[in-house]
Amino acid sequence: MWIKLLRYLDQYLFWFLNYLFFWLKYIPFNKSKYLKQPKKILVIRVWALGSSLLTFPMIKQLKDSFPNIEIDLLASNRNQIVFKNQWYFSKIYNLFNWKDLLKLIFNFKKYDIVIDTEEYFRITALLSCWLGKVSIGFVEIPSRKLCYKYPIKYEWKHQVVEYLKLLTPLWIKYQIPKKLEPLKYLEKDKAKVDEFLKQYEWKYKICMHTVWAETAPDRFWPIQNWKSLIEKTIDKYWEKVVIFISWTKFEEKQVNQLIKMLNKKYRKQVISLVNKFNLFEFAYFLEKIDVMISNDTWPMHLAAAMWTKTIWLFGPNLPERFGAWPLDKNINIYKWNWKVYIKVMEGKFEEDKEKNIEKIKVEDVFKIV
Repeated sequence: MWIKLLRYLDQYLFWFLNYLFFWLKYIPFNKSKYLKQPKKILVIRVWALGSSLLTFPMIKQLKDSFPNIEIDLLASNRNQIVFKNQWYFSKIYNLFNWKDLLKLIFNFKKYDIVIDTEEYFRITALLSCWLGKVSIGFVEIPSRKLCYKYPIKYEWKHQVVEYLKLLTPLWIKYQIPKKLEPLKYLEKDKAKVDEFLKQYEWKYKICMHTVWAETAPDRFWPIQNWKSLIEKTIDKYWEKVVIFISWTKFEEKQVNQLIKMLNKKYRKQVISLVNKFNLFEFAYFLEKIDVMISNDTWPMHLAAAMWTKTIWLFGPNLPERFGAWPLDKNINIYKWNWKVYIKVMEGKFEEDKEKNIEKIKVEDVFKIV
C-alpha cells in the first residue's frame, strides 16, 4: 500500500513541484567549469536492488575518471545496503531519513554535478536541480526533462548501457563491461558460508529463487512448475545434487509451501535459505554455487554480479533490457509476443494478463540445467 502511495505522491505532487521549481537548474549560469573540474559529485539511486547493482559499472568508471574527488550517494532504505561495502562513495544519505534529508535540503547547490540514475521518479529530478550546479538524468517524462541541465534520452538498450550513457556530458569515454562489478563482502562473511557448505562439498549446488518482487506478481513462475523442476533435477542426478531455495523473510511463506509440496524423498535434498544469511554472506554463497535459477527479480542480478551461471525466467519484462548481464554468458528464457508491458522510463507498469511467464515449460528449464 505504501508503495502505491509513494508513486501517487510522485506522480502528482512532485509533478507539480517539477514545473514550479525547474528554473533552479539555471543557477549558477556558467556551468561548463563544473563538468571539467568537479570537486563534489552526488549520485542518486533510491529504488530497486537489482537496478542498483546494474549501476555499479557506471559508478566505477565515474570514480576511475575522478579518483581524487568526493562522490556521495543518495539512496533509501530499499537499496542502500547494496552500496555499503563498495569503495565508490564518501558518504551515503538515506532519502527516508529525515536528518539526512534536512542536511541535503539546507545544502542548496552543494554539488558540482548530480547524476540521477532513476528513470521516472519526479522527486529525484527535483532534488537534482536543487542540489546540483549541473544536473544529469533521464527525460522521457516531460516534467523531469525540465529539471536537468543535461537531459539523457532513455532508449531500449540494456540498463547497464543506459546508466553508462549518463557519463557522456562529462566527456567520459565509457566502456561497456564484459561483467558486472561484484558485490563486495568481507572476510568475516565467508566463514559462516564455508562452514555451511562443507556438508555439500562434493555435490552440484543449485539455488532457486522462486518468488517475485512485491510490485509484480505476474513475474512469478507457477509454484507447481518449481516443484516439477526440483523433482526432475533430483531424479536425474539423485544424491549428486543439492537444491537451495532463497532467500529473505519476505519469501518464507512461499518457500515453506513449496518444500511441503515435495515428496519426502526429495525434501532431504532441498534446503531453505530463508533467514540463513545476510546480504553479503548470500553474495559469497552465490559465488560458491554452480547455477542460479530465478524469477525476474533482484537475486538474479546479484548472482550474475558474482559471476555465477544464471538461468532467468521472464514474463512481462524484456531480457534485452533487464536480463542477467552479460547476456551472452547467461541464459534468459522468455516466450511471448514482444509486447512491452513495463515502460520503466515512463513509470508505466502494465499487468501481464496473458501470463506469458506460464508459457515457459518445465522441460525448457530442465534442458538448460
